[in-house]
Amino acid sequence: MIGESAAKELKNVPLSNNTISRRIHDMAEDINEQIVQKLSGLFAIQLDEATDSNDDAQLICYLRYIQETNVCEDLLFSRKICESGKATDLFEIFNSYMIENNIKWENCVGVCTDGARAMSGQYGGLQALIKTKAPNVKWTQCVIHREALTAKKITPELNFVMDIIIKVVNYIKRRPVKARFFHKLCEELGAEHTSLIYYCNSRWLSKGTKVVLARV
Repeated sequence: MIGESAAKELKNVPLSNNTISRRIHDMAEDINEQIVQKLSGLFAIQLDEATDSNDDAQLICYLRYIQETNVCEDLLFSRKICESGKATDLFEIFNSYMIENNIKWENCVGVCTDGARAMSGQYGGLQALIKTKAPNVKWTQCVIHREALTAKKITPELNFVMDIIIKVVNYIKRRPVKARFFHKLCEELGAEHTSLIYYCNSRWLSKGTKVVLARV
């Protein structure tokens, strides 16, 4: 598409593991700087603890802020929890990020967590420790877990539809070949989405925004 001369130049670009690792790190730093620049105004955060594919615990922080007239959401950071995962350990991770990036605590006006004691404890939980830095912050408990419990009581008709959708998603996602065929089919049909994500009844991306239903 861009000619043989350009193709030859691309072949001369170093692609060693170390080079690729540095490029990924540079891109991550650039994205982080862009997001931090947007936090000069008020913002709210959502904190969650999750386990990655290596069984390492990660503290994940989502961000919501106003940009011009739009409400924007971004992933602020994901950092490994090296200690026991107590409230003080989680706060240290979050506080160190705020200090490293010169983010003002007073701009944080909202915190959302699950109901775990380390997160929601009124006196020794993460939300209580955050209030020592931002006294006016408002804490809310994530409702997705409650929705998951409520959804277990939905009518058999709706539950039947959901079961079929989950089976279809799992069938496509189980093997990469099927996922590639599905991707190509969606492109040919001009679909808005060309990939699926696994269903999870207590994850924001899967359940909270109804992405699974929207993509099916």
